[in-house]
Amino acid sequence: MPRKARLHSPGLVHHVMARGIDGRAVFIDDADRNRFLDLLSRGLSRVSYKCYGWSLMPNHYHLVIRASEEPLGPFMRRLNSTYARYFNRKNERKGYVFQDRFKSIPTQDQLYLEELIRYVHLNPLRAGICRDFRVLNRYLWSGHSCIMGYAKRGFQDVKTMLRRFGRDNESARKAYLGFLKKGVEDDETDFVRLIRQCNRGVADSGQPACWVIGDRPFIQKAVARDRENRARFAEYIRQGLTISDIAAHVARALGVKTKYLRQKNTTGTASQARKILAHIGHRIYGIPVVKIGLFLGIGGPAVSMCLDEGERLFAKERIDLRFVSSR
Repeated sequence: MPRKARLHSPGLVHHVMARGIDGRAVFIDDADRNRFLDLLSRGLSRVSYKCYGWSLMPNHYHLVIRASEEPLGPFMRRLNSTYARYFNRKNERKGYVFQDRFKSIPTQDQLYLEELIRYVHLNPLRAGICRDFRVLNRYLWSGHSCIMGYAKRGFQDVKTMLRRFGRDNESARKAYLGFLKKGVEDDETDFVRLIRQCNRGVADSGQPACWVIGDRPFIQKAVARDRENRARFAEYIRQGLTISDIAAHVARALGVKTKYLRQKNTTGTASQARKILAHIGHRIYGIPVVKIGLFLGIGGPAVSMCLDEGERLFAKERIDLRFVSSR
């Protein structure tokens, strides 16, 4: 059976799930769960992803995350492989910890983000780990307790979710909790069936819901943006072009030393060169802003703020990029 397409486009919300091999436990105790959440937190920060919801079950986990320009695949492989090495060392075992690839579904946030959060956060209740909502509210291994205010995880964007349910925290939590309780009463909605279908690994290319959930315009846009991104990434990879190559070329064109492009507190021509580098790297060659940020020593959002000014300076300086074709 062919593998499902893995769609990626900056800004998409993904429901991600990974299961232990042969249904085995991947979290044995609280030390395991804390280690995984620490790795998750550091990973999210590294790629500038947002996390809206999550749930750790004994033999699998769920995440609801909004991706940046950084592709989902490398982020998830790093997270799972690093945790697997820890788990194997701790338990003096060898071999795979997680079963096959992780599963992911891009989901239209305007219509389905709340339903997705509800599905993920009800997992401990549906599995019998939490006997009722009083226990679920304080269950430390789900993002639900963070939204309800009983726990705090720095990596979880609670404010965004609360704003979708009410104007203030108290009314938002009341509406959110009522929404979850309604989900227990109606456990077989079309959305839940689609999620479960994906989690079972159904790979029918004739059924778009197997790899993206949303209305028809959203699905068409998600597929088109994914194709565009793949083409752009393939181009700079095919040319063997790196951020260092671009930086060296920009530095020569503007008459500054390359090392100054990696210093955050530069001024004048070197500062302009950094902005031009951000524009060329991201908008012309499709290099993720996270990777450019690592080179420049700043975060992805800071790189994004440089792009428009970098584009203006690039046009003004008329930097010739034909050096790429000679590689």
